[in-house]
Amino acid sequence: MKYGKNEAKEWAKGFMKGLDGTFLPSYTPDTLELDEKGIRHDIRELIRHGFFGTTLVTEAGTTPAQDKKIIEWMVDEAKGKIGITLALRYYTVEKNIEMARFAEAAGCDSLMLSYPPNFHPQNYEQVFEYSRTICESTNLAVILFPSVKDDFPHPARIPAPWLNKMADFKNVVAMKIGVLEWTWMDECFRLFGDKIAISYPFDDAWPIFIRKYGMQWSGSSPWQMFQTPEDPRMVRLFNLYQAGKMDEAMTLYWQIDPVRKVINQLGIASAGMGLYNFQQWKYGEGLVGMTGGELPMPKLTLFPHQKEQLRQGMIASGMKIKG
Repeated sequence: MKYGKNEAKEWAKGFMKGLDGTFLPSYTPDTLELDEKGIRHDIRELIRHGFFGTTLVTEAGTTPAQDKKIIEWMVDEAKGKIGITLALRYYTVEKNIEMARFAEAAGCDSLMLSYPPNFHPQNYEQVFEYSRTICESTNLAVILFPSVKDDFPHPARIPAPWLNKMADFKNVVAMKIGVLEWTWMDECFRLFGDKIAISYPFDDAWPIFIRKYGMQWSGSSPWQMFQTPEDPRMVRLFNLYQAGKMDEAMTLYWQIDPVRKVINQLGIASAGMGLYNFQQWKYGEGLVGMTGGELPMPKLTLFPHQKEQLRQGMIASGMKIKG
């Protein structure tokens, strides 16, 4: 490991800077079996994109056994050139602990902790204890991810004071915002933004979160659909905001807007039902030189007219795509 458990927070301050992408498995087109060659290719491409890390999405139909194979290939191909995060949302505490320990042994850099759909806590003490149990089981850095997908009663799913308590765990280093409740976001930054690195995973409010709160990373999001390795403009946009070059940043922001609108149009609709259209992500990745291809069922469908909308949005925003 690159750090000890007591050093995790300090490590994250230095490492988690810029953009963190997402990683979906690739499959052979005929049998839809895991495609090791395609998976390794995509890691190499994400390194070229300039991301500091990428997070393995574990909600796209894979089994834990398949996730273990994917993790091994990702870590081996990354060779420390890009951080590898495993998203923990398995159905039992025991399985989450097993996968966390596997990720640590395999050489992952961090874990993203969220909550499975069969977890229905009666109070926030149970959420706290669930989270603490998993964090104490591993030495890896942990990213908290309160999300609209959590079946919890609070409008922001987990109240900021409870997240503040979790931020004190030795290896909790960051949080990805997964709920669009603006007052809650401000409360999170106010209560524990000095303890851990909080990420807003969309680019529409980067000027606010970077300039007002000092946000140092954004993700995990499929930024690879918004740029190409030859023109890593999302990385450049984030850096422009951090440098205070606002006029140049706004010119670039509006240039990107056509593809942003197309992606959000479909993504927000399906996210409201608790699932992103990962097939859209795979198709978009194929257009920028990644493996692309089909995902196994069950999945949401990306219809031909939606594919064409994404293509045209990319072209309108000035991207040089592959298809």
